[in-house]
Amino acid sequence: MNDNIDFDRFFVRWYEELFLFALKFVKDEEVGKDIVNDAFEYLWKRFAEVDEATVRTYLFTIVRTKSIDHLRKQNNQSRYIEFASAMSQKYVEFDTNEPDERLRLINEAMQQLTPYNRMILHECYVNKKKYKEVAEELEVSVAAIHKNIVKALRIVREYVKERGSHF
Repeated sequence: MNDNIDFDRFFVRWYEELFLFALKFVKDEEVGKDIVNDAFEYLWKRFAEVDEATVRTYLFTIVRTKSIDHLRKQNNQSRYIEFASAMSQKYVEFDTNEPDERLRLINEAMQQLTPYNRMILHECYVNKKKYKEVAEELEVSVAAIHKNIVKALRIVREYVKERGSHF
C-alpha cells in the first residue's frame, strides 16, 4: 500500500463530504475547513496504524469530535465575550474620580497580552467588529482570530483572578 497515493485518494474522495458534515455543526466555512484539515493531518500522522476499511469512519469520528469541541469552546468563549463586553462598557462609563479596582486589574491584564492579541481583542470587543472582518483585515483565518481571542480572554481572566478580584 503506497501511503501517499492512498492518503491522496482518501482526501479527494472524502474532503467535501467531511466539510459539509463539519459545517452542519459549526456553521462557519473557515472553521469547517480547519476542522477537516486537522482531521486529515491527524490521519496522516497515524496513517500506518489505521485500517483502510475504517478510514472513513475514523475521519468522520474525528470531524464530529473536533466540531463538538469547537462548539464547547465557543460556548465558553461566549461567556468570556459577555464579560469583556461588560468590562468594555464599564470602561466607557468609567469616572476617573472614582477608581474601580476591577478596571485597573483588567487594564493591567491587557498590558500582559501581546500587541497582536490586544489589538484583536480591541477590534472585536471595543470596535464591535466580527471575527471575519478582523480576519480579512489581518489576512488570517477566522479560526486564528478565534484562537487569539480565547487566549487573550484566558490571560485576562487568570490575571484578574490571581490578583483577588471578586467578579
